[in-house]
Amino acid sequence: MSSCCKQKQNQPVKEAKLTVALCGNPNCGKTTLFNVLTGSNQKVGNWPGVTVEQKLGRYKADQSVAIVDTPGIYSLSPFTIDEQVAHHYLMEGKPDLIINIVDSTNLERNLFLTSQLAELDVPVVVALNMQDEAKAKGISINSQVLERAFGCKFFSISAAKNQGVEQLMKYCSEGNVQSKKCFVYSDEVEKGAAALADVAARAENKRWVCLKLLEKDKTIMKMCDLSQEEAQRVAEQNAQVQKAVGDIVSARIAEERYERISQIVKEAQKVDLSEVKQEKAQRVTEKIDRIVLNKWLAFPIFALVMALVFYVSIGGLGGFLTDLINEQFTPWLQDTVNGWFSASPEPQKIEWLRSLVVDGIIAGVMSVAGFVPQIMLLFGFIAVLEASGYMSRIAFITDRLLNKIGLGGRSFVSMILGCGCSVPAIMATRTIKNINERNATITLTPFMPCSAKLAIISFFTTHLLGGNALFAVSFYFLSIFAVILGGLIMKVFRRRKTDASDTFIMELPTYRAPTVGNVAKQMWDRGKAFLIKAGTIIFTASVILWLLQSFNWRFEMVSTENSMLASIGRVIAPLFVPLGFNDMNCGWQFAISTLTGIAAKETVVTTLQILLPQGIEGSISALGAYSFVVYNLLTIPCVAAISASFSEQGRWKNGLLSALFQIAVAYVVSLAIYQLGTLAQKYTTAFIVAASCVAIAFLLYFSVRYVVTHRGCNYECDHCPHNSDCKKTR
Repeated sequence: MSSCCKQKQNQPVKEAKLTVALCGNPNCGKTTLFNVLTGSNQKVGNWPGVTVEQKLGRYKADQSVAIVDTPGIYSLSPFTIDEQVAHHYLMEGKPDLIINIVDSTNLERNLFLTSQLAELDVPVVVALNMQDEAKAKGISINSQVLERAFGCKFFSISAAKNQGVEQLMKYCSEGNVQSKKCFVYSDEVEKGAAALADVAARAENKRWVCLKLLEKDKTIMKMCDLSQEEAQRVAEQNAQVQKAVGDIVSARIAEERYERISQIVKEAQKVDLSEVKQEKAQRVTEKIDRIVLNKWLAFPIFALVMALVFYVSIGGLGGFLTDLINEQFTPWLQDTVNGWFSASPEPQKIEWLRSLVVDGIIAGVMSVAGFVPQIMLLFGFIAVLEASGYMSRIAFITDRLLNKIGLGGRSFVSMILGCGCSVPAIMATRTIKNINERNATITLTPFMPCSAKLAIISFFTTHLLGGNALFAVSFYFLSIFAVILGGLIMKVFRRRKTDASDTFIMELPTYRAPTVGNVAKQMWDRGKAFLIKAGTIIFTASVILWLLQSFNWRFEMVSTENSMLASIGRVIAPLFVPLGFNDMNCGWQFAISTLTGIAAKETVVTTLQILLPQGIEGSISALGAYSFVVYNLLTIPCVAAISASFSEQGRWKNGLLSALFQIAVAYVVSLAIYQLGTLAQKYTTAFIVAASCVAIAFLLYFSVRYVVTHRGCNYECDHCPHNSDCKKTR
């Protein structure tokens, strides 16, 4: 057996007297329980793959107890990378105790993993989570029946409401965890496993290892480092058992496991709908899904939801709060500081300091900090959509579309995470097994508007686009369009061929009312992270920008037009003339801001506020501003995200190609928007006619294609490639 986990993984829990691993299916409430136990605020969402690798924390009531949050898995047979992470830790990380979190509303499926955990040499305690939801559905569970069947202790809890958690942890901390029972399989399987006991003698979790060797599990065989003689013996034993059971050994073991679990659930679980309201019995979820998952209504509803979110966040309450900061508080602060400097005995001698503080630091930092209310509101709404289960539906309806461009549902999960920050979104691609799909997702995910880019959207929407929230929404869907366009291009030019397939299991949870605490935490975390960045990176960038725009190459204090920054900007400005950045003779300022945005996207706004002290109004046209925002949304992300991209793709060549691809897509899309927009302004009638002809051509093409594809369709023909679709629309 190989050694334990890497040392750096074990370091945070070395001094703990008890290390507890949280393990369970996706959406069972592991991370919610982790937050309750540790006081942390890890990502909570209703989709698989949110927890990409184990997270460590300390039990807030007893700092000597370490808590490890592992990825959601359905079984200990690792197929995806997130399952491999959990499997690796449970097999080699040596936790002192496993708390298996079980979704009480889906008992039978969850207990499959419980039965596997019982076969490890690690004590197990089971937490029957979501008891409040189970009760609402008329489900009652007799934990004593489960305890007799599995031999371990079962606790009924509700992690979201912090009910029963204290009793669970008190039992775990006392150290008197009772032993557990393993399932007994058919005689042939048991004899086969016993015959391999000496092969697994030097391994931990011997019972589990014997069964997996019998199934020819490649992961276990590699971990056991079998000799040629031992491998031959395993093969012979497997052949004997397979001949006896008349089936594939792994399938037979799984079948027997499911049969036993089904019997246990029938005895332990009772469903009584007599006390459940008729509406709940029919499931409100199913009624809502008939509408939000409808193939014709799904995307329009999604567009409407996002429009409302952006309207309230940017054009409504968020816009009002941002205006208070930018138009009242910031000018007041600048006037106050100017007054302090004017009151000094010799204000001329410290003019440079006044300019640095007022025109550099305050103008730069406050230009970004002012958008904190909008960003907090926006991510508060997104947190509500995630916690309610709606985002899972979006992943579901986009999975088929993404498959057309070589991506899948897991890619959409990363892209949704990218709406917060591109760095964890890129790291989340580790759950994608297919190399082509993973690299494509890493390249396309930065197209999504992260929280830093939202500052750019808010700034230009407020100052140059009339504060219309529809413009903000259009940027969001333009990003989705760029993902589709980029995916189609990358599907044609594959960088690396592989036959590895990736299976995405999407579970649609019931709709849940988000907890105020979790939503508030996510809002606060977003706002706090934004302010921290404004106080560090943006502060530093503001000082550097002020120096570059205040001094020439001889380090003489000059006007902005004669500064070092202006000379650099004039060199690169011609590249952006076709994109409309120079349509009102301020091209070098906008060109420079695209470069400073590489450090952090918020510095785009900071740069413009410093370089255009008279205000951005009148510095660029509305069409040029729209083109500018699109370019900054789609071009290479910040340095941190670029570094993550290079690291996750493994090869510097792949990372470089991703960066060049992002720049090319951003340039082409921005160029098309500005040039077509200019054409429409000059030749409005001709443009409308041409656009109508293109739309009619597309409509005719897809209509003819549909008729040809379905011509002579026999609904009973199993060989018809589109038979399933035909039956659905019959």
